[in-house]
Amino acid sequence: MNPSTAQRGVSFPDPESWANIVRDCKLTDAQANKLEITLKEALDYIENALKRLRNECQRGAKLMEFFLPSDTLGFIGESLTFSALSEALGRDVFPKSYDFKIQVKQSQGDRITLASLEQDTRRTREALGLKHGHLILTYLIERIHGPLERWIELNRLNKGGRNPDAMRQYLIYHLAEAAPAILGKAASISTTGEFVDLCSAVLVACGLPESGIAKAVPTVVKRLRADQAKWRIGHAP
Repeated sequence: MNPSTAQRGVSFPDPESWANIVRDCKLTDAQANKLEITLKEALDYIENALKRLRNECQRGAKLMEFFLPSDTLGFIGESLTFSALSEALGRDVFPKSYDFKIQVKQSQGDRITLASLEQDTRRTREALGLKHGHLILTYLIERIHGPLERWIELNRLNKGGRNPDAMRQYLIYHLAEAAPAILGKAASISTTGEFVDLCSAVLVACGLPESGIAKAVPTVVKRLRADQAKWRIGHAP
């Protein structure tokens, strides 16, 4: 696994934990090998997905200037505050005359609200997006990537906060998909049983919290079965 994955608390199980999973789930060598392949592929995909997006945006920032639709560029600017736009572009882009306009409005008895400020400056922010949207988008992806790398670890430590549902569901889905080869039978739609025990052992060993795993299994397995049914229909002769 990539070192950064391990640093943020989500990684392939250590040797002792892996041995315990294989023993407790009574896996044969072939079953353990299938589980190892499935788990490593899923973790690697999670690790690399955002990095690919970030790297593509770094390489393609100039191309995005020409190929991103104008309505997308405008929306990028319109959706952000002047503070965020200034940070993205590395300079103050707040309208120089706007403080004076606010004073005039106040002197006329107009009520100044966040909604009115957003509405009054919408066109200016949209114009900044049209001109610099490719740079702003690249900046946003860079800023999002770092916190997301730490997201799982922070949520794991924050017992009162939001659990890493997306990571958990993604791993359960791929374990369910491979369950026939790992356990010798399909994953069951249940909150107990061999498959739930497998998911709990594997996800906890990877660094995810145990809370919520059993409850998540039925929903994920149902989604897998629905996806498989659609696939069969789409590939029917």
